[in-house]
Amino acid sequence: MKQNIPLTSEQQKLVETHLYIVNWVMSESIHVHKNIYGFEYEDLYQEGCIWLCYAATTYNPERSQFSTYAKRIVCNGLFSYCRQMHSRQSHFTYFAVDKQGNLLANGEPYVLVDDFDIQINMIETLDLLASAEKKYQGVTKLGIEALKLKLKGMSVSEIADLYHVPPPHVGAWISRATQKLRKDTPFLSGLL
Repeated sequence: MKQNIPLTSEQQKLVETHLYIVNWVMSESIHVHKNIYGFEYEDLYQEGCIWLCYAATTYNPERSQFSTYAKRIVCNGLFSYCRQMHSRQSHFTYFAVDKQGNLLANGEPYVLVDDFDIQINMIETLDLLASAEKKYQGVTKLGIEALKLKLKGMSVSEIADLYHVPPPHVGAWISRATQKLRKDTPFLSGLL
């Protein structure tokens, strides 16, 4: 692991005369991506230089030539860095602005919604479903009940257990209810 150890003058000279190794490793083993945070040339070069300094502090001239040793250290260090950055990238949302000036998140239009709005929308949707439920019976009514339970956070399996039926039955109820609700003009106008 890298440590913050000051370089001696000999180690500094090793690093200075072997900076080409960082470029060589980057061109042979690492892909620079100018549009991805942490994978731009400057970021990778800086990380490679840090690993080159580490190679200088841990080098033993009796075991190998410095260039051979440093290439391996820099290469392994950059691979570790890239794996670490890739892992971090999975937690990022990438924001951009399209030609019309709309904010995009991971390439899709981004709408900022706060928890209060979500709660209000949930209540309104549950009320709409309760009103629509009064008009229907049978499978459609069961499907609307299942939709309300799903909105409250229950899974299809949990709803199936509640009604003592197999999960595919609940899926069929929901499908029937959504078919009917898509044609229900008063219900649809309430969603707007």
